[in-house]
Amino acid sequence: MGMSSLKLLKYVLFFFNLLFWICGCCILGFGIYLLIHNNFGVLFHNLPSLTLGNVFVIVGSIIMVVAFLGCMGSIKENKCLLMSFFILLLIILLAEVTLAILLFVYEQKGCYAKARLWFHSNFLYIGIITICVCVIEVLGMSFALTLNCQIDKTSQSIGL
Repeated sequence: MGMSSLKLLKYVLFFFNLLFWICGCCILGFGIYLLIHNNFGVLFHNLPSLTLGNVFVIVGSIIMVVAFLGCMGSIKENKCLLMSFFILLLIILLAEVTLAILLFVYEQKGCYAKARLWFHSNFLYIGIITICVCVIEVLGMSFALTLNCQIDKTSQSIGL
């Protein structure tokens, strides 16, 4: 890979992580809005502190942290941040796969009838979105590892 390819990969990874960071900010803001207005009740009767607002705050915060690591790791060409980004994306991907398996196995787990009906009526769209998110995560992990390897090669070629 040449230096121009490395720069292109670096800026592509930075740009997409910047977009994800902005999305994380929006999700976090929407979660805070839901917490303030408290229009929705609990998601599960067994977990009264798990409200829709809390879920959005947690998910938005996680997205912001992971995207920040990807942005800074790519623009600064920092191997530690890139590997942290890769590992966190891998953990998130494994958690999503585990959650999907658990949802299929325990399809009957205390969900509201209305939510179940919504999921069943939109199952195709949810599946497509889930697959797209997983593909984006795998691409991000691939880009992070490729950039990390190229940083190694570049530093070895200039004698650092």
